[in-house]
Amino acid sequence: MRRGSVVLALMCACGAPAVPPAATLIGRAVLPAATFAAGPPSGAQLGAQPIHGQQAPFASQPVQGFSALLANDDGTYLALADNGYGKLENSADFQLRVYTLRLDPRTPNGGSGAVEVVGYVELRDPDGKIGFPIVQQFSAARVLTGADFDPESMQRGPDGTLWFGDEFGPFLLHTSADGVVLEPPIGLPDLEHPEQELRAPQNPYNEEGAALRLMNAVRWRAAQRGATRPPVVSPYHAMVHAGERGAGRELFDVKSLQAAGFPVVVWTVNDVARMHALMRMGVDGIISDRPDLLLAAARSFDGDGDGVADGIVERGEIDLQGHRGARDLRPENTLPAMEAALDNLVTTLETDVVFTADAVPVLGHDPQIDAKKCRDGGEGPREVRGLTVAELQRRFVCDGLVRGPEQTNDRALSPVAVAFAGAAGLADPYTPPTLAQWLGFVAAYADHYGTGAGAGHPEAALRAANARRVRLSVETKLSPRDGFADEFAARVVDAIVAAGATRRAWVQSFDFRTLLHVQDRAPAIGTVFLFADTTNLHSEGGAASPWLAGLSWPHGVTAATQPLAVQSSGGFEAMALRASPPALLPMLEKPVAGAPAGELWIHEYDLSQRTYTNRRWRHVLGPGSTSVADLQLDAAGRGLVIERDDSEGELGGRKLLRELEFGAPGAIVEARTRADLLAITDPHGLAPAVAGDVGVGAGRFAMPFVTIESLVLLPADRVLVANDNNFPFSVGRHRGEMRPDDQEFVVLQLPPR
Repeated sequence: MRRGSVVLALMCACGAPAVPPAATLIGRAVLPAATFAAGPPSGAQLGAQPIHGQQAPFASQPVQGFSALLANDDGTYLALADNGYGKLENSADFQLRVYTLRLDPRTPNGGSGAVEVVGYVELRDPDGKIGFPIVQQFSAARVLTGADFDPESMQRGPDGTLWFGDEFGPFLLHTSADGVVLEPPIGLPDLEHPEQELRAPQNPYNEEGAALRLMNAVRWRAAQRGATRPPVVSPYHAMVHAGERGAGRELFDVKSLQAAGFPVVVWTVNDVARMHALMRMGVDGIISDRPDLLLAAARSFDGDGDGVADGIVERGEIDLQGHRGARDLRPENTLPAMEAALDNLVTTLETDVVFTADAVPVLGHDPQIDAKKCRDGGEGPREVRGLTVAELQRRFVCDGLVRGPEQTNDRALSPVAVAFAGAAGLADPYTPPTLAQWLGFVAAYADHYGTGAGAGHPEAALRAANARRVRLSVETKLSPRDGFADEFAARVVDAIVAAGATRRAWVQSFDFRTLLHVQDRAPAIGTVFLFADTTNLHSEGGAASPWLAGLSWPHGVTAATQPLAVQSSGGFEAMALRASPPALLPMLEKPVAGAPAGELWIHEYDLSQRTYTNRRWRHVLGPGSTSVADLQLDAAGRGLVIERDDSEGELGGRKLLRELEFGAPGAIVEARTRADLLAITDPHGLAPAVAGDVGVGAGRFAMPFVTIESLVLLPADRVLVANDNNFPFSVGRHRGEMRPDDQEFVVLQLPPR
């Protein structure tokens, strides 16, 4: 026994029969699966194919997936909607609600068997109590969604406020009766390691769980302004993984981000072996200083040729991005560098821009002109912000060779740049161009190989076709110290719009203020959010970062310093309320790392002192059970839990109500089964047979659902049990037609103890 813990002693039930007497069905009400309430569309990340006959996205909010019930004084019930569609990644447009339901169960004395949805309250955080990014971070109401929390249990405190047990933290979430968050989410202390918490992989206070939440927030903001393209996640290539993390800082889960709808483009990769590794990982794009190697890597990786159409790599397969043009082949951010990238058929041409004294975006990476990169034909300041564009282009030629033996400034290799510079009045092809000139150059390149002097080149058709559709990515080079982010964004947007390139253009930055300004001014332009430890992921203690437009990032808090010991979907599925002394008893659904197999922990949260105590009980799952779904206490302090396996649509599974009793520390013994939810008698025929349905008819009734999650104790040894139908996924009842499960509310008379 661990010091400071109290052990849960279960009733011996000596001499009890091996098979308990069956519970009796005395009431049943059904809410149809396809029941919807007012609200925004939902289910955008469920895919294009129908799921069990249900086509997403849905026009409004599904009334589904109830994971907890509370009885009201007027005969109605509060029903807690689950997090939406089962995952953080697909539930950002599912708004968390507590519905009020009126049940009219079919009973031996009558009843329609219907469920009326009377109304609902939405969980929301208008006062900003939640310190990590939420989906609706940038709204006034800050309505919570299934990508913010996964609420699975609910209790009403003595003061009438609501308490929720969450799985993502796991957290306790405290709201007013009408759903307003009253205090920050409460984490679960690790009693063995007081400086740590027991956390799940989705916990937002670990870096591993931070990127997706931040991206959800900026996508929601962009969508409110009319954006239709999802923002792109662009981390340093060594920071990504696809399910298996190494020993480094692999914080960005490619598969998780993609499942949530975010493309992942990594930077900067110049090694073919690493390019192939990233392609196997499934990234959406790679930024490289060597577009020649990147093109070769893509063509060799795509062994069957499916990703190459007429010699051009399809962006749907992999986005090949030329970093600052082709900076290892030509001096960076110059027209010849862009020409070299286009010669190698990049699908996205990337460049940096800085701001001149007369507010003109020009190509360049550094705030100060680098003497190694640029020859100076005059005297005066070298700060770009101290130069007008005319001064900049008159004084500097940026043809310095600083990147290795493959880099050259031979003008003969850049015929389009030479011709364009002459026509544009530039002194040299390596004169720093403006953003507008860069955009014009891309069009000139397409014309050169389409109908101009280059039309006879062996790859002319490929080059022209690719240049006409190449995407254009503009990185703004500024920091939060610069006070001109809005004006900078405005000038970048103006140049893109004037060139007619809005639909092809993306703006990227480490300074997320710029990207929010772009969203405000031109939502049709895509945004790319760059991440790096050396630039914008260094806020201390999870503080709001100016680099991240005021959003927080828990820098340095990873699984190495704060282990993720709670399993996914292993948080507070169950939570009882004890009346005296008042306390919540949240119960972990699955064993934590290091705990004995099958052992679940019940913690104690003191409602009077507003703190966790050091008291903890343990419950051991019975043979064949995988988790516990609800825990309620009766007036005598006995507990009743729903214990289950993961079967669905089977009558040979394990779905039990088990009784337990809190006592003094002692040995753990097996709980006493009160009812088998797959073997219920139906002497009154309340659930008649339906062709193809499982568990109804012939005087027998069963709840063959993968998730049975709600339990309400009623007088006279009766209980109300309800399933979570996981709409539209679960099919436990209607196996013949493979229709989604309805939400069923079942009243049972328990057998005598």
